[in-house]
Amino acid sequence: MYLNHDFPVAKPRPPLPRIADPKPMTASEYIRLRRRAAKLSEHDLAQRMASLYVSTAKRRPGDTIATLTKAMSLILRAIELPGAVARRRRTIASLAAVLPFDVDVYWQLAQCPPERHPRVCRGCGTSAHDHDAPRWATRTSCERCDPAGDGL
Repeated sequence: MYLNHDFPVAKPRPPLPRIADPKPMTASEYIRLRRRAAKLSEHDLAQRMASLYVSTAKRRPGDTIATLTKAMSLILRAIELPGAVARRRRTIASLAAVLPFDVDVYWQLAQCPPERHPRVCRGCGTSAHDHDAPRWATRTSCERCDPAGDGL
């Protein structure tokens, strides 16, 4: 027969065991790392969120950039509290409009057990799901944060 080959069939191997992370990444830590990697202070990011709100939502009496910045700053602080998770998906979606991070990675960190977390750099918060996926220097840091690969 023309396409008949006598190659042995490869036996499937079990997946490699996942090395447990002693300190799993939290969703709030991910946001804080991405904000710092973007070189934005809490106030700067709150101003961006307030400007977006003013340009897209119906304004109520008394809505000024200053009052909205203050409110957005409180929301941002609450999201960045250790172990905190946003209540509304809309909040994270609007934050993603002004801060470069992956919303799916955020929700995976927030809702999934640690063994299902994506790999995230502990220095800048970049993950394998980003458009410019990092090259990993160690298990927990990318080459941009730890070029020598010595574990920070």
